[in-house]
Amino acid sequence: MKPIYFKDQHEFRKWLEENHDKVQEVIVGFHKVKTRKSSMTWSQSVDQALCFGWIDGIRRSVNQDKYCIRFTPRRSDSNWSNVNIKKVEELKKKGLMTREGLEIFNKRRKSEPVIYSYEQDSSEIPGDLEIVLKSSVKAWDFFTKQAPSYRKTMIRWIMSAKQENTKTSRLNKLIEASENHNKLY
Repeated sequence: MKPIYFKDQHEFRKWLEENHDKVQEVIVGFHKVKTRKSSMTWSQSVDQALCFGWIDGIRRSVNQDKYCIRFTPRRSDSNWSNVNIKKVEELKKKGLMTREGLEIFNKRRKSEPVIYSYEQDSSEIPGDLEIVLKSSVKAWDFFTKQAPSYRKTMIRWIMSAKQENTKTSRLNKLIEASENHNKLY
């Protein structure tokens, strides 16, 4: 399926109005800001998708000037992030939510919203993790010289592991890469 490039969120909304109940996915193309071509933003696309009970997937590169994201109807039992719950509340206030979008939203799991790693603020290194990382002077020196965004991403990646073995394995990968002056991403 080839990406569809919408010039703005209004054009995407019109497409959703006509197709949200007829298709199971759409690949939306985006022009990067540097191209100066008309394109809605990712945030605008998510707002429109939420209005119809749809959700965005993973961003994929098309080339150096474009990327795309797959949008699909949301499952009624899917987890909702705090960010999307807040977005829906704002969209409701603006009168933009459709009947279908509200139905999906109201059927969501009512348990605690999922807090995804990108929504968490903490960039502090937990004490036990810091001790192990500092045990390798080379790794610690390299790691602390990296951009805060990289350090935060690595800490989240390690701490998001559900099992202790996975956490240890990830920490060891970070130490090994850092000792060799390499980033993991």
